[in-house]
Amino acid sequence: MNKSKLKRALILGCALFLGTGPEGYVSAAGDITYEEVGHIMHYMYQIAAGDITYEEGFVVDEDHKGVVRPIRPAEVLVNRNNAKTKEPVESDPPSSAAKTGKKAKDTGISPEHPLTFTADYIRYNHSTGDVMAEGRIDMRQMMDQYTTEYVYGNTVTQQYVIPGEVHWKNPTTDMTAQRAEYDGAASIGKFYDFSGWDSGLYYFKGDKGTYYRKDNKMVADRGYFTTKHAVAKVPDYRIEADTIEIYPGDHYTAYDVKLKVKNTTLISFPKYRASLKNDNAVSPWSLLPRPKYDSDNGWGWHNGLELPVAHNDDLYFYIRNEWYTKSGYKPDVGFSYSTPFGWFNFHYAEKESSINDEGGLWIKKRPALEFKSNRYYLFKSPFYAGINGEIGYWDEERAGGNRKGSYKGFDVYISGDPIKLGRFLTFNWRAGIAKDYYGYQNEIRENKYYSVGLMGGYRAVSGWINYTNRAITGYTPYLYDTFSTTKPIDIGFRLELTPKDAVSVSWTIDAKNGNVDHRYYTYYRDMHSFYGWIRYDTVEKKTTFMIMPKDFRF
Repeated sequence: MNKSKLKRALILGCALFLGTGPEGYVSAAGDITYEEVGHIMHYMYQIAAGDITYEEGFVVDEDHKGVVRPIRPAEVLVNRNNAKTKEPVESDPPSSAAKTGKKAKDTGISPEHPLTFTADYIRYNHSTGDVMAEGRIDMRQMMDQYTTEYVYGNTVTQQYVIPGEVHWKNPTTDMTAQRAEYDGAASIGKFYDFSGWDSGLYYFKGDKGTYYRKDNKMVADRGYFTTKHAVAKVPDYRIEADTIEIYPGDHYTAYDVKLKVKNTTLISFPKYRASLKNDNAVSPWSLLPRPKYDSDNGWGWHNGLELPVAHNDDLYFYIRNEWYTKSGYKPDVGFSYSTPFGWFNFHYAEKESSINDEGGLWIKKRPALEFKSNRYYLFKSPFYAGINGEIGYWDEERAGGNRKGSYKGFDVYISGDPIKLGRFLTFNWRAGIAKDYYGYQNEIRENKYYSVGLMGGYRAVSGWINYTNRAITGYTPYLYDTFSTTKPIDIGFRLELTPKDAVSVSWTIDAKNGNVDHRYYTYYRDMHSFYGWIRYDTVEKKTTFMIMPKDFRF
């Protein structure tokens, strides 16, 4: 096939989805000059000449400087059986406009934004602008890929219809629709009876979706939204809304919202906005109540509510609730703010100790400002450093009164990515120094520590061993942050009984005196979108039960 025929075939491929519009897209309808589409040709993927047959229907009128004209108002059939793409062709020298410093016409296709289009058959009517493609249709532009079997439309009106199933995929979106329409002039696509994924984490489904390419926005009508482990014929939980505006990888806003567990509505909102960017993002899923039990606090439940402030996905107000039959109501209320450097939290909270084995030890932080930095990798190594800190006022109830006063503390650490030791074993480590300043009795405590651990597993069996060494000087007046063991060894084994059930046995041993501080027997259960476990400590004679979600954090 000669050069002019190859160029005309490429023009038809462009015309099918781009057409002519305010963004400068090129149309195959009417007169097309090679000058107008020149730089498109240069960055289109070249098609092997032997794979294309072309039915004569066009001529180049040399009197009009390369204008493509039909020799008759007839349909042209392009057969591209098994057509394959090759590397982009080389660019011609700069145009006269570029040489004179004039801004080139933006066609929407460029080295940064190339387009490829393949199909088994393309039929085009030059007189009317009607086009049809069928077979293995694959269109790609920028990061978007569309695949289907049949498309028809018009290059003049720039309206295209996909009457059957179409698959749309990019780095953040993977969606399938049963029918679609595309407005080339406005860069708007409409999808009917659609479902898909955002970032591989969130699943959405709706009757109709409209994608605004210029704004990178999807608007779903009469749809719902859920997380990956909750997906089912009737999802375990979901956000159901009349309209959901989704900005992939950034945030979503839902209108006339219902938070549902199966088919039961828990709460309704006229409007709800949440982030899709990170683990600390705002989430309505935290509203779901989860049961909890331990011997020290009794039966209880916990849930939370998070709301963005001033449409800022990085700043949000939250309230987290815990209630127990023995310990009562334990709130945590405040503001969280994510920055490029780390995470800030300003709150009033009642917190239970996680390092003192006595259990049921709570402290009031009224208020406290906490900071947790991002991990900062050292040069290009797998090692990283970070810092955590807190400034606040602590109040701990003790027999006979309260211990309260100002508090300041920080923890500077260095660690690294897990190190693989063969196929079945992983090594972890961390070292740092923590320092605490207590206004009550003006005490200062310093903790120089390191920890090392091995984890491994083969098929249904896994195990672990961890050792921590703390060199502590000074004194804390609070039981809340008193370490029960300064040199603990944690060792344990886990056995998967079924794909949903597992058991484990583990020990905590004080390396200073050899005493067994804890002996835990634990049963785990996979509950689809949640996991549950019940644990009994034969040393302390205490039981703990909890149900926690897989896809979000409390």
